[in-house]
Amino acid sequence: MKNILKITSFAFLLISYASCTDSIDPIVSANGLKLNSTAPSGPFVLSPVDGDNVLTTLTWDPADSGVNTVSPKYTVEIAKTGTNFEKPIIANTPSTALKVVWQEGYINSLLLDNGFVPDTAVDLDIRVKAVLGDNVNTFVQYSNTTSMKVTPFAQVTLAFTKNADNPANAPKMISSGLYTSDCEGYAWLEAGSYRFYTAVGGVFQSSNPFYGDNGSGALVLNGAAINIATAGFYMIKADISKSPRTYSVTTSEWGIFGLAKPFPTAVNRKMIYNVATKKWELTVVLNGGRPFKFRNTASTLILGGFDATKVGADYAGKSMSYNGTDIFLAGTTPLTYIVTLDLNTPRAYTYTLVKQ
Repeated sequence: MKNILKITSFAFLLISYASCTDSIDPIVSANGLKLNSTAPSGPFVLSPVDGDNVLTTLTWDPADSGVNTVSPKYTVEIAKTGTNFEKPIIANTPSTALKVVWQEGYINSLLLDNGFVPDTAVDLDIRVKAVLGDNVNTFVQYSNTTSMKVTPFAQVTLAFTKNADNPANAPKMISSGLYTSDCEGYAWLEAGSYRFYTAVGGVFQSSNPFYGDNGSGALVLNGAAINIATAGFYMIKADISKSPRTYSVTTSEWGIFGLAKPFPTAVNRKMIYNVATKKWELTVVLNGGRPFKFRNTASTLILGGFDATKVGADYAGKSMSYNGTDIFLAGTTPLTYIVTLDLNTPRAYTYTLVKQ
């Protein structure tokens, strides 16, 4: 009889404990969290002229975990189709909102930063992750998956290619930014006929689309070759988003000017182009404590930019900009320098000064 009473009492204790536990730690369950179809649904071919445009809007129904006092935080995840979200890419700032608006520029940068190839369509899987609780004790729930096809783009780059040459080895021009197409570059050109080749998937090859002259001084797809009559160093420009599409190929010689150069300072000291090194060079006496810049001898183009970390030593200048700041020389006395101007990398023009 005593044993029966003990067992009965223990059973009541268990029931009581279970009731208390349920009231303190409610049971959660995965309900709701339906990801709706994207609007619009694509496929999407992203463009540099549409960076601020809305690509699509994602909405979803709230996650119903059975706990009404706290709202979960939602994160949109994307991954290449077929990878089962092995390495998901976070595609928004986690929040309690039930909607995300994607702009073209944002998605394009996200894809490029995660290794997707420009100008190549990719199938993406999309899902929403809901997290309830703190970092120690969380309840995670995933939505259904939807799909989207997107073609990202890279910063516009063109290859000014001589007929029968490989565009991969031709001089390159690049735009001023991700959402522009005002390509610019410098190169030594041999006499001959040239075309502007485009990149496909980040690769230049002779089978890619190209631009040529339309007969009126503008660019058109599959246009006529552009004739360069005389070998020399040229500034090459093209803008394929304008209407009409424009281009120019003009001779470009460079020199040094400024107070650091011996008098008369109003006259450029012309530099000499070294075909072997593909750089402009000059051995010249320059006055310490005074500034100089690089100037195109046939125009008003001026390159400047001072690297303060190199004062008092042999210089290796950072990338310069048009109408940039003066380049100051260390010391107070005249010294002989070998000055080099490197215009080979489009829009990343640099210089060096080596004291003799």
